[in-house]
Amino acid sequence: MDCVEVIKHTPSSKDERGRIVKYVFGEPIEEVVVVERRKGTVSGNHYHKGLDESKNPEKLIILSGKAGFEARNLLAGGELKRTVGPLTEIRIHPNVWHKLEALEDCVFMEANKKSGVEGDLFRIQEG
Repeated sequence: MDCVEVIKHTPSSKDERGRIVKYVFGEPIEEVVVVERRKGTVSGNHYHKGLDESKNPEKLIILSGKAGFEARNLLAGGELKRTVGPLTEIRIHPNVWHKLEALEDCVFMEANKKSGVEGDLFRIQEG
């Protein structure tokens, strides 16, 4: 589905202390939100219309754990279901309903603009 990009990152450096992974968000990101989810819980279950430029596309990065990711293009049709793990970035374009279900305890981060996020979040009922 071309309205969702799933990108597997690799460490830019690694030594006995651990690893370094660089993520470049660009403008207009003003904050990075770190979200911890327990196994079996769901995040998302919504879509964005692209009214907030930081949600066009929305950017999520899985830092630890595994999650099931589902997406459905509300305008053009098409669905995507993937299991994602650490160092995976997901870019979700407007009008794509999406949810992330923690298959094990997981941590992910989301890049946002501080203002406007709430005005560009639309929930739909699963059916």
